[in-house]
Amino acid sequence: MEASETAESIHLSDDTEEAIHLSDTEEAIHLSDTEDNETDEPIDLEVSWEDVLDYRKLTVEDVMAKTFKTLEEAEKFYYSYALAIGFGPRRDTRGGLFEGKLRRRQWVCNKQGYRDKKWLDRETDGSGRNRQKLTRQGCMAKFRVNYMVDEGYYAVRAFDEDHSHQCANPRQAAFIRSHRNVDEAALGNTNTMTKVSIRPCHAFEYMVEQSGGYITVGFTRKDLYNKLDQQRRTTPFESDSEGALSYMSALAAKDPHFYCRFSVDDEDRLVNIFWRDGNSYVDYMCWGDVLVFDNTYNTNVYDRPLVLFVGSNNHRGSILFGVGILGDETADTYTWLLSTFLDSMKGKKPTAVITDGAESMHIAIGRVMPEARHRLCSWHLSRNAHTNLNSKDAEKAFKGCMNKFQTVQHFEEMWEVMLQEFELRNHFWTTWMYGRRQLWAQAFFGDVHMAGMRSTQRSESMNNFVKDTLGAGKKKMVDIVPQMDRAHMRLRNNQVRDDFNTMNSFPVIETHLENLEGHAASTYTYDVYKWVKKEIMKEKFLVTKGFQAAAEDDHSVHKMVNFKRQQYVHEVVYYHGRLTTDEEALEEAVLPPIMVCTCNMFQYKGVPCRHMFMLMK
Repeated sequence: MEASETAESIHLSDDTEEAIHLSDTEEAIHLSDTEDNETDEPIDLEVSWEDVLDYRKLTVEDVMAKTFKTLEEAEKFYYSYALAIGFGPRRDTRGGLFEGKLRRRQWVCNKQGYRDKKWLDRETDGSGRNRQKLTRQGCMAKFRVNYMVDEGYYAVRAFDEDHSHQCANPRQAAFIRSHRNVDEAALGNTNTMTKVSIRPCHAFEYMVEQSGGYITVGFTRKDLYNKLDQQRRTTPFESDSEGALSYMSALAAKDPHFYCRFSVDDEDRLVNIFWRDGNSYVDYMCWGDVLVFDNTYNTNVYDRPLVLFVGSNNHRGSILFGVGILGDETADTYTWLLSTFLDSMKGKKPTAVITDGAESMHIAIGRVMPEARHRLCSWHLSRNAHTNLNSKDAEKAFKGCMNKFQTVQHFEEMWEVMLQEFELRNHFWTTWMYGRRQLWAQAFFGDVHMAGMRSTQRSESMNNFVKDTLGAGKKKMVDIVPQMDRAHMRLRNNQVRDDFNTMNSFPVIETHLENLEGHAASTYTYDVYKWVKKEIMKEKFLVTKGFQAAAEDDHSVHKMVNFKRQQYVHEVVYYHGRLTTDEEALEEAVLPPIMVCTCNMFQYKGVPCRHMFMLMK
């Protein structure tokens, strides 16, 4: 593949001692077939990892036999023990003084007790914000020492090791409030960097790098901002491309599942490059059903597009599957990129792809993954509608045809009404869009799982996230690669945070269907639960329109409408569980009951719709 003629080219030296050999087409940094043996790194806090292991081995008898010269020693012991087990302690009751020493001090788990009922019953302040999530779970774990006057030391007199909740793993322990602290050295470093125009968020990332990761830094970005607020209140390579490839070689040495492939022209100039790490491979295997495929500009000195492969995880958060930098935006180049991406993912293809509508992307998707459903970005189509239609009402009607969960017949009826009402029957743009309706109308995607996505806005948000990580100005390749590695770290830290928050809190039940909402809250992650909660709340606007039972295959059809818009009837078909005979095994099996709704939200988003909830209640 030849590179386009540009004033500035990326050159590869021919006389390096340890070179990554370049052919005239492409080379790959090999993806190992061995399994990933990644282990948790030691937590470098006041206690070593060996000490942490020792604390986990302590029995109740070992702890009860402990003595301490001072309360500070006792507190340090229990906090170190709590870090090893994975919970946060806090101070509880204490006794009186004897010759300047406390007679008794008790510590408990931070989940001890329950939130006072008056706070649960208090009305919201009208701002629309969600109430604080519950964290107290009535945990009975405690640790108490008493001062022994005759002996002159503190002895353990009460210790309960049982917790009523799941404890955090070593990766999540960094988010426990009791173990987070911004020390004077970190605060001093941030103040110094602020003086040279380095933002506190960037100072935090620097300290993460110095400490060895988000787990070992000892505090979060918000903790640093809070500390600053409290303070204010009180007082080299031979070429750019070789540097980037050398960095990737180092990543491949540490990560056996790292993958990189690039292509060069006849003059050994780098044309296209794609890379992803081992964690991205795991993410794609878990959440790679829907792929958002988009590019961004103004990130590098060569003015080449940076292409991001983006998806959504179980917290509805954005994840990055891979990154590419291309020499041009032709269909052949995108074909190379998509083929390389699938090769890095062992050939697994997504079920759906969302793009901004570029014709070269559409051609490449048809060549490489013809089975995948291609959807055009609804946000870009809305902008085109604003440009081509003659009124806001016509735009609103077009968006209704594009976004409503409906059948194909409903879509055709709405489209016909729009053409007649706004005199668009002979309009060039609407005629052209109607011919491509299977690429953008929601009615044609009801049977396809899209994780609730309709646009490349997730990719646009990722573009902004990447540009924020890269910083101001155009970067060289040798700077982009490590910065993208840092972007991966930030995204994965967000996912660990979301896992921790979901595990350690439970939403306040507020809807009229308490049992269903409670089951959803215990089944889904918090962000998906909010999705389900909206459907439960909208169920109260539905009314029953009819019911029909069919005896031959043991199912029933339930019709319902929104009482405000009764022209749109939705049907939920409920198949009752029944016995059936497996002809091959010659034995009976039980078919579980299932529900299917004509709105297709469950197939499209993966969560039950309001119509199903009406039938469930």
